Amino acid sequence: MQLLRSFLFFTLFAWTLTARAGLDYRVDIDAAQAFQALLNENLSLVIDRGDPDLDEPQLAALLREAPAQAQALMETAGYFSSRATLSVVDAASRHYRLHIEPGDPVRVERIDIVVNGPLALAPEFAQRRQEIVDAWPLALGQPYRQADWDNGKRQSLRLLQRDGYPLATLTASRADIDPQTQRANLSVELDSGPEVAFGDLEIHGLSRYPPAVVSGMADFHPGERYRLQKLLDYQTALEQSAYFSSARVQADVERRVNGRVPVVVDLTEYPHQKLEFGITYDTEEGVGTRIGYDNYTLFGQGYTSSVLWDWKHNSETLTLGLGLPRTGDGYSHALSTALSRSDIQGLWTESLTVGAWRIRTRGDIEARYGVEYVSEQQRPAGGELAVTHALLPTVGWTQRKVDDPLRPRSGTLLDASVAVTAGGAISSTSFTRAYGRAAVYWTPFTRWGTWVGRLELGQVWAVDSSRVPQAELFRTGGSGSVRGYDYQGLGVSNSSGTVLGGTVLAVFSVEYQYPIRPDWALAVFHDAGNATASWNTFALQRSNGVGLRWMSPVAPLAFDVAKGEGGGRRIVWHMSLGLAF
Repeated sequence: MQLLRSFLFFTLFAWTLTARAGLDYRVDIDAAQAFQALLNENLSLVIDRGDPDLDEPQLAALLREAPAQAQALMETAGYFSSRATLSVVDAASRHYRLHIEPGDPVRVERIDIVVNGPLALAPEFAQRRQEIVDAWPLALGQPYRQADWDNGKRQSLRLLQRDGYPLATLTASRADIDPQTQRANLSVELDSGPEVAFGDLEIHGLSRYPPAVVSGMADFHPGERYRLQKLLDYQTALEQSAYFSSARVQADVERRVNGRVPVVVDLTEYPHQKLEFGITYDTEEGVGTRIGYDNYTLFGQGYTSSVLWDWKHNSETLTLGLGLPRTGDGYSHALSTALSRSDIQGLWTESLTVGAWRIRTRGDIEARYGVEYVSEQQRPAGGELAVTHALLPTVGWTQRKVDDPLRPRSGTLLDASVAVTAGGAISSTSFTRAYGRAAVYWTPFTRWGTWVGRLELGQVWAVDSSRVPQAELFRTGGSGSVRGYDYQGLGVSNSSGTVLGGTVLAVFSVEYQYPIRPDWALAVFHDAGNATASWNTFALQRSNGVGLRWMSPVAPLAFDVAKGEGGGRRIVWHMSLGLAF
């Protein structure tokens, strides 16, 4: 009996699944390529094909309605005289064909854009109206499209609301379509509403940090004309600061008083201090230790202070930092000190670096202005101790413009800097240092993977290059540069085999990443580059390799195996975390 009940249960279950499978039928859309997406994504006969509840009467209704619905969809694309016919290819297998003859499109003959309200009396009226006309997506003579018509109305309203008139409204719109003459006459009427200015800040969610930290980042003042971009920039500045995990900024236009609206700032704070401890591993320098401490409320003024000790097998660094909050002009200021000691490729160095920086961040661009003092002791293997120092006013510029910082598939990374010694009396020799690097991500087709290109160039012009601190010269090789060679193993080699820094640097790389799973990809690459004493002696050192990429929740992780093309080169493996820079 139990076996019979089980058999009946599974038979009923299988019958239920079959009953829920719906009707199986096929629809071919016989139309120009330009209309395929419109019809396949919106026609009920197509999109309801997978409905498990679809039965014969419902399918018959869909078949009857399909031609009229297709013609209505074609009208949204500007084709008001189209004809749609449905034919049966094979009744037994429910195979149908929908044929579309588009006819001639309706074209825009006239566009009338009227702006009323206080803006119409303002000196800027002609310019503001022209901005709307220039941005209108339906030009004269162009085929009418419903999507462009709707987008044009929204865009016109946004152009008024974003600068001075957030209460602007669309008061009337009309599209007169004449299928006989195939002409469309469009008219839009807008009302600017009153001109609005920023009011006072209303800050919520602040308990650990002083209000001056928040107000100082605003690039506007009470009484200043309302601009949406100012609010967006302000929110970005708060989100990018070290103080807040989230921020939302909006003007409360419903509470307008005397032409001003309050700016409401809602914040979620980070803890005011952070202790970091970790064990690190680097394919170039092995196991290491990292200990850091950050405090974001130093002196009760919202100043940030940091201490970081980073120890590896052949290098160690102690870094101290002091940062001042970003101000409304987009600038922040920082002081830094670093003590470091290393023994890499036979070169022992000990250095002290002190710097003061003025940093401006706008969108995806960071500009840096500052001065650094570098004091360094260096001793090559079997050589004598040398002491160098330099005072370097420096200008730097960085842009990170990628689609996703954690999973880049398209975009660019750019970085450049120029430093010049402030006179030979303060430096061991006079020199100028220029350095630039770039990375490009390109994904023409997502399923076929991503191409990554990388370029790095640098040069030092010095009165006496032997008196330039090694930190300002160039060595390359290893992860992130020329893989297949040891870390900083490419440079100027002396008679004892010590690799010293060169005055010229060039590195380029091309890599192809092929996805094998949603967060994993295989990579093949070719690297080439070198650092030498001059361009006359420059010779490219090349390497080839394969790798594995994991788009982890933290940052991209790369594991590479590479071999230099030079004779006798061994296979070297590398591991790195994060973007190119």
